[in-house]
Amino acid sequence: MSDIGAALAAGETVPCAVQPLDLARSAWRTGAPVFYFAGKEEAVGLGVAWRSDDLAAPLPADGRLFFAFPFDRSEESGSVVQPAVTLVKGAGGTRLRVAQGQGKDAVLALLGRLERPGEPVAPVGKVTARDPEPDVWARTLEEARVAIQAGSLTKVVLARSVTLAMEDVQPFDVVALLRERFPDAFTFGWAEHGRAFVGASPELLVERRGDTIRSFPLAGSARSGSDAVEDEMVARTLLESEKDRREHQVVVDEIARLLRPLTSELSVPSEPTVMRLVNIQHLGTEIRGRLAEPVGVIPLALELHPTPAVCGFPTAAALSFIRSTETFGRGWYAGGVGWTDASGDGEVAVALRCALLEDRRTRVYAGAGIVRGSDPASELAETEAKLRAMLDILEANPFS
Repeated sequence: MSDIGAALAAGETVPCAVQPLDLARSAWRTGAPVFYFAGKEEAVGLGVAWRSDDLAAPLPADGRLFFAFPFDRSEESGSVVQPAVTLVKGAGGTRLRVAQGQGKDAVLALLGRLERPGEPVAPVGKVTARDPEPDVWARTLEEARVAIQAGSLTKVVLARSVTLAMEDVQPFDVVALLRERFPDAFTFGWAEHGRAFVGASPELLVERRGDTIRSFPLAGSARSGSDAVEDEMVARTLLESEKDRREHQVVVDEIARLLRPLTSELSVPSEPTVMRLVNIQHLGTEIRGRLAEPVGVIPLALELHPTPAVCGFPTAAALSFIRSTETFGRGWYAGGVGWTDASGDGEVAVALRCALLEDRRTRVYAGAGIVRGSDPASELAETEAKLRAMLDILEANPFS
């Protein structure tokens, strides 16, 4: 990738022909920290010029930052990072930037070690554990249904995980395959210290552009059909499902309630739409608004998180149920991942359809929202469909 070095010598922010995902795949092989997020724009950062584990900390005065935070912020902190080198691909082309104060010689030395990667290779992993096993998860679901029947909960989201044994997994090869299979998703990768968190989420927690904001929560799901006719039938059934509509409306109402005090205008459609993905369909509602006062995308995300789409409702009761019954820590799964700039603009995806890669093993996550009328077999099938988004790539190459 010598064209990067040549371009960098001309200035600190320069046009560049290299693709962000190629840069991410190559940089990981050098051992450098790599941060990647693709939404409306595609961006990758290498190295760390500035970092804070306090998401409320004042941000650097310029440049793009990447951030992520966990599902349960009482258990671990999030992180916001300004990379030493950032490559952003948007409508105006692709530009490379070096953070203020970074030694150009050190940056050039890093970039000089990069090689243009070949085609991404999917790892072949072997499932070694399911946490919890389906029968244990079904018993927890029954506990949730009892709590819902008693009135202490309206909804709770129960998660499952699958662990795979892996050999020599390249996290940004996984990201590349996810981006190929789910081109409309928010694709992300956060990799440093020998571990990586990767995924392709369909759900927008919040986006800010100037004084306009947008959220697109998803709740209520069904496995996709085997052909176009069956797919259309699934979508129609999902829209007509009283149980799924009720599950979805809880999420929309809570997000709207939290956003109203922050906005001068807020548009909340009365009817959801269906988001169709390769293997699953979701009910979704696009909420748009205009901020009454400036609020950055990070505080907006933290105000909304955790939504009933990933936690439940009432929030405190659902979170308490999750803490007392789930058999593993969610970590960054069902948290948030995204980018921001010094003005507070940015995008945050809910960290779904994701996996944690470390120590030759990979943990994949999925969950289902439990409400009155939830059927254990259907909810288990929903989690299996969501898990397949990652497992189809990690267990074998679906494109071969």
